[in-house]
Amino acid sequence: AKGANAPKDEKPEPDPKEHWAYQPIERPALPHSTENKNPVDAFINFKLQEIGLQPQPPADRKILLRRLYLDLIGLPPTLEQANTKADYAEVVEELLGSPHYGERWGRHWMDIWRYSDWYGLDGMLRHSQKHIWRWREWIIKSLNSDKGYDRMVSEMLAGDELDPSNEDSVAGTGFLARNYYVFNRNTWLDATIEHSAKAFLGITMNCAKCHDHKYDPISQVDYYNYRAFFEPHHIRLDAIPGVTNFDHDGLPRAYDRDLNATTSLFQRGDPALPDHKIEIQPLVPKMFRDFASKIQPVSLPSNSWAPGTRSSFQNDQIKLAEKEIASAGKELQKAKSVKQDQKAELKKDNFVNSQAETFSDGFERERPELWKIVGGGWRYQGGNLVQLEPVMSDQFVRSLKVHPRDFELTMNFRTTGGKKWKSVGVCFDIDEEGKNGHVVYASAVDGAQKVQVAHRANNRMVYPQQAQKRKEIQLDTNYVFKLQVRNNLLNLSLDNEHIISHQLPERYKEGRIELLAFDAVAEFNEISVNELSPNIKLIPPTSFSTDLAKINPTELPAAKLRAAQAKLSSIKARIAADRLLLLNPEVDSSNEVMAHSILSQKQYLVAQAEVELLTAKAGKKSAAEKKLSDAQKDLEKPDGKHSPLRGSRMALVSNVDKEPEYSALYEKESSGRRLTLSRWITSPKNPLSARVAINHIWMRHFGTPLVKSSFDFGRRIPKPEHAQLLDWLASELMASNWSMKKIHRIILTSETWKRSASNLNADPATIQTDKNNRYYWRMNSRRMESQVVRDSLLHIGGELDLRMGGPSINPSPDSKRRALYFLHSRDQQSKFLATFDDAEILACYERTESIVPQQALALSNGKVPLQMSEKLGAIGPKEDTPYISEIFEKILCRLPTDEELKECLTFLEKVPNRARLAHALLTHNDFLTIR
Repeated sequence: AKGANAPKDEKPEPDPKEHWAYQPIERPALPHSTENKNPVDAFINFKLQEIGLQPQPPADRKILLRRLYLDLIGLPPTLEQANTKADYAEVVEELLGSPHYGERWGRHWMDIWRYSDWYGLDGMLRHSQKHIWRWREWIIKSLNSDKGYDRMVSEMLAGDELDPSNEDSVAGTGFLARNYYVFNRNTWLDATIEHSAKAFLGITMNCAKCHDHKYDPISQVDYYNYRAFFEPHHIRLDAIPGVTNFDHDGLPRAYDRDLNATTSLFQRGDPALPDHKIEIQPLVPKMFRDFASKIQPVSLPSNSWAPGTRSSFQNDQIKLAEKEIASAGKELQKAKSVKQDQKAELKKDNFVNSQAETFSDGFERERPELWKIVGGGWRYQGGNLVQLEPVMSDQFVRSLKVHPRDFELTMNFRTTGGKKWKSVGVCFDIDEEGKNGHVVYASAVDGAQKVQVAHRANNRMVYPQQAQKRKEIQLDTNYVFKLQVRNNLLNLSLDNEHIISHQLPERYKEGRIELLAFDAVAEFNEISVNELSPNIKLIPPTSFSTDLAKINPTELPAAKLRAAQAKLSSIKARIAADRLLLLNPEVDSSNEVMAHSILSQKQYLVAQAEVELLTAKAGKKSAAEKKLSDAQKDLEKPDGKHSPLRGSRMALVSNVDKEPEYSALYEKESSGRRLTLSRWITSPKNPLSARVAINHIWMRHFGTPLVKSSFDFGRRIPKPEHAQLLDWLASELMASNWSMKKIHRIILTSETWKRSASNLNADPATIQTDKNNRYYWRMNSRRMESQVVRDSLLHIGGELDLRMGGPSINPSPDSKRRALYFLHSRDQQSKFLATFDDAEILACYERTESIVPQQALALSNGKVPLQMSEKLGAIGPKEDTPYISEIFEKILCRLPTDEELKECLTFLEKVPNRARLAHALLTHNDFLTIR
């Protein structure tokens, strides 16, 4: 069998090198048969003449000016601007020089470059980067300054290698930061590969991830060679001058983290199947390799690899520490004032005026001269004082005698029952009102039996965790408490076993003894209170108390002040050490400066741990205690390691990582891979980059691109009808230092761009021949983009806030800022903008343009259109006829026709509500359409 017959006249597949988009860009000569001064007109009119098409005349001046304003700054002209007598070319220059040009065209490029604010889940950053708005600011600023397109591309891909000391250049790498994805680096790099190739080169590189490209001369090896350019890079936030908290602000940027990063080819695109036999190197696609340059590593300045050494950052750290010291000092002074007030209150004579005495009682009989009994349930029976009612109300037995300041108390007791807590014990330092004092008790609560020292301050109980001891307390069992107190030190023994040493936070004026039976049935057998012998040595506590601050108002502020002072000392010592390391990288910890830095850092960590322990919640105290203990032990060690100031926050390599685990210093070199790639992309020899850029610009001026696809210039895409015009503009872009404003100026001053978008009185044969206007015999009418719709509503109503820049804001209907500044991510988008086809988050090389009922509803019932209608209805001439003319001109940039004027006058006679008329015009097709 010989198989199937070959098709007749079968031609061999064309050489990929012959594809139109892969040919070098050569500046074509202007057509000889035209006399047009503008090159756009020369090529377009030549085609029209060649095919026999009749162009439309220029648009009405006001319609043209409206088109120009919306095109360049995204806002319609005011009445004064629409009626200007200035020359058209002068208006073009004025708008190109407007700061709002950068906002309007910035939004275009943000579509192409996939701008997205960060998003994630439960506050965890998963996609993009916090403060990515800094990249948006870079885009706007770059466009307004007419930075060359080639420079912008280079800064987006490798600003950190191109000019590492220049924050303005480094900010461009937000393009790479936007692709960050915490869960999977392969997904992150795939997005970087796909969209850098599509946006800058018009190559669908992603089609070669799993196999050779089916249409274009891009092999699977080419894909992974291209990936290798990006393999070493990572993302971090650098500190912004004047800001010390990375959650508040920072510069998201790229840098090379791993200079030795290798790339493997994944069989069938599966990361689980790396093919280590194929050598992968950072190389551009083979077909375009003849003008690629050699990769050269880039030596980085210290402020790049050691961002903590930047003088602005160091000064900010010192200022912050000084501010914290001042704040802590004020807080401490305030707390001291409160403490003085407490002491003054305690000095008041609220006690029985008697001299401190020792006493004892066996409870065989009532002794009213010794005890004051309050509440029911107390009985003398069987030679004991008993409490028979297990209640939690205020009932007590309080001594009338004042006990000595330093005393020893012994008490025999037995818990015989109760409901839940079954707490029995004794109180001391109790004032006459019972508001202040200290408590020692044994609790027989099921499952959590213990002995506890607690504090009563203004009737508020505090139970220090360090002042408790887990202890089995059985019912109907006799126990003996021995309590010894000297100044603020307390020792407690149970049945002659020392169980608690505790530092009392405050000693009140010598008070009284109080017997405690809380939610318990109990028997008190005997008690004695004596002076504490000076020969008795008490055992000090071994742990730091976390609850002192709850009783002593100065404890926490004092700890905060110590921590703030220690922080400032540490920062200054670390700055000195960092500076020394820049001069002498070989210096070690034996150096006096380095040793001082290490010691001061340890001291700060101890002080900080004390504050954390004082403020720790119940469930976190054990961890805080351990942290303090570890810090104290580390302080005692003679060795240590210098900790450089952390002038950046490195993005997590993995979702299970923690940022403090990373070094504060980075590589002193960058691989130079991305810089080499950017130079190849922006090389005048590259046949794709300038053509792709021109195609994007043309499409946003005319509504349709010169090349069928805006992101794919591969072999499936036919040669455009206006290939010579494309190449002339591309060569002009490169010859003009890649100035986009130069291209705008050429296009906007052309007859082609000025033509009417209307078919009225058009040549029927022309309409029949070119229904889709591929030859631009007229202008394309198109609907405003979503941001322009909203901004124009506010602008016409006089409510638009034209302030520029700043962090992204909540997309609220109440906001008056330009929509460009709204949060734009998967999780946060304006519903109004989404209704009018907002930019897609994942890819938006061209905006879609739908017509759906929801758009009419949004204009009819939306908050912004209704509010602006009211505004417009309340201003203008008193007489209806001039008002109608003015509101038409204000909203639609044209006067009403005679028929429209008549209808509007009739409407206002029937419904004397100008706001309704204004609202109707805001929903008019002529408002929504750029004509």
